[in-house]
Amino acid sequence: MKAKQWIVLMISLGLVWATLGASLAFAQAPAPGQEAKPQEAKPEDAKPDITSDIELTRAAIQLKRQAIVTRAMDLKEAEAQVFWPLYRDYRLEMFKVNDRYATALVTYLDNYENLSDQLAEKLLNDYLSIEKARLDVKAKYVPRFRKVMPSKKVARFFQVDNKLDALINADLASQIPLVR
Repeated sequence: MKAKQWIVLMISLGLVWATLGASLAFAQAPAPGQEAKPQEAKPEDAKPDITSDIELTRAAIQLKRQAIVTRAMDLKEAEAQVFWPLYRDYRLEMFKVNDRYATALVTYLDNYENLSDQLAEKLLNDYLSIEKARLDVKAKYVPRFRKVMPSKKVARFFQVDNKLDALINADLASQIPLVR
């Protein structure tokens, strides 16, 4: 196994473990019948062998993430009926943004040992654009969630979402090699 493939596989496994570990933080019982199938978009520029590893990991994370959100939100039936379709739309938009991140990560892993200043600048600009896009999606969806749920529940959802993102980002940070 090539070094880059090993790194991607380790990152993938770490993401699954980080997300699985997060479930310990939310001990409320899941509401029955509220789990939906993940909708994953495929990173187009990634190589097929790495892409399949990333896609499998993302699908596993999405299923676990939704189970954690289910337990943490403690939604009443009427709330669940309006929350889950909006949640799926939100996650789908985040998937699109995260596709860009996956593509940038694969590009970085392909080049980090001999990274040029030009590619480093491009990847850094891409990263900043991706972070802005993530905030833009959140800013777009906060008012949408507020229209259908009390503000406290909206705040709770975004707290959970941010905690899950923080766990995944911390795991990624520990496994992605520094620029040389």
